[in-house]
Amino acid sequence: MANPMAATGSILLEPASLYITTTQLAEAKFHWALIETDSACAAIRHHWHEKPDKRGLAEGYGFQRVQPKSLTGRVVLGYFKIRGYSPPSPGIFSEICETTFGSSYTTVPENRRNGITCRTWVLGVLSTLCARGYITGFEGTIRNFVDCLERVITEQSRMADNTYLTTFYHQRILNFVSPVVVV
Repeated sequence: MANPMAATGSILLEPASLYITTTQLAEAKFHWALIETDSACAAIRHHWHEKPDKRGLAEGYGFQRVQPKSLTGRVVLGYFKIRGYSPPSPGIFSEICETTFGSSYTTVPENRRNGITCRTWVLGVLSTLCARGYITGFEGTIRNFVDCLERVITEQSRMADNTYLTTFYHQRILNFVSPVVVV
C-alpha cells in the first residue's frame, strides 16, 4: 500500500496492474474505486458513483484517466494492489465493470437498501475477474478471497483515516479571531 499521507504528490503504480482505492468520505465511510494501469502505467479509475439526471438513474459506472494522487480533492487512504492480476484484452475490463450491476434504482437510498454501493460494485467486479481467470493464485473460494480483501481494505482504510485525522488535528494551528459584525 502506498503512503496514505502522500495525498499531494504523485503515487507510483506498477504497469499492467489493478488497485483498489479508498477515499475519505464523511462518517468514517469510504468511496471504493478500481485503478487499472496499462503497460505504460497510464491509470484509469473505474467506479460506481452518483449520476444525477442520467436517464432517471441515481448511480452508474464511470471511468476517467487519472494521475494517481489525491483523485478528487479528498484524501486517498490507500492504493491496494491486487496480486495475481493479469489484464484482460482491451474492452473486457470495461465490459465487466458495465455489467456488474445491471442497473441502478432511481434514488441512492433505494440502491443502498438493495445492496448497491461503490464497495459492493468493486467486490462484484473482483469476483467476476476471479471467475474468468484474470485474478489467480488466491487460496480457497472466490467468495472467501473477496471477503478477506474487503476486511483487510476496510481495516487498513480505517487505520489510515484515523492516522490522517490525528495528524491533521495535531499539526493544525488553531488561530481563530472572531469576526467583527456591524449590525
